[in-house]
Amino acid sequence: MLIAILYEKLFTKYCPKTRNTVKSIYKSISTSPISKCLITTITKTNRLHNPTLISPAGPRAATSLDSVRKAVTKRAQESWTHMFEDPSYKGRNFLHLERLDGDALKLTYINGGVWLSPVGSNLSVAVRLFRCILNHAPIGSYYERFNIPEPLACNCGFYCQDCDHVLLSCNKHRRKANWRPHYLKDVVDFLEENPLAFSFRRPLGVG
Repeated sequence: MLIAILYEKLFTKYCPKTRNTVKSIYKSISTSPISKCLITTITKTNRLHNPTLISPAGPRAATSLDSVRKAVTKRAQESWTHMFEDPSYKGRNFLHLERLDGDALKLTYINGGVWLSPVGSNLSVAVRLFRCILNHAPIGSYYERFNIPEPLACNCGFYCQDCDHVLLSCNKHRRKANWRPHYLKDVVDFLEENPLAFSFRRPLGVG
């Protein structure tokens, strides 16, 4: 729908009659993805109403499908980044990590996004990484928060297993002295070295 809106702004300034056609297309679209067919329909209709219209030339014309996609992606990226800066959007339990330059992680969808790119194809690490970052993991603090009848204590004996305990102090996991996870790669390395961290406990008699 965003693509159609952008195309409406691009074309209707040349030919106001196109606006009615675009509105009729809007009514016929629900949740289906915008395709090249839609763009072609709007473009042909606009030229039908205004044959003298000359589209911008060049490989990066402002009305090309590629340019519209980039514009839509940019707007979505900016909106997502703005929402992510709001603590109420991330939640109180979100694990805050930094980039190497000290700034907060910058959201992106490229190469699997911010959190998937350093994981590669390791599904186990990816799943446990998301549990850790979101604090939605099979640990005592999660069970306590959602009133789940599971043991709160850690296997090491700590009274309530939470994310900080698993990362920083649990003697069941290996880490360097005075280690703290400042960067995403730190957490990934920790999970690769400790395959039981943020994993579900195996039922007794299994495995």
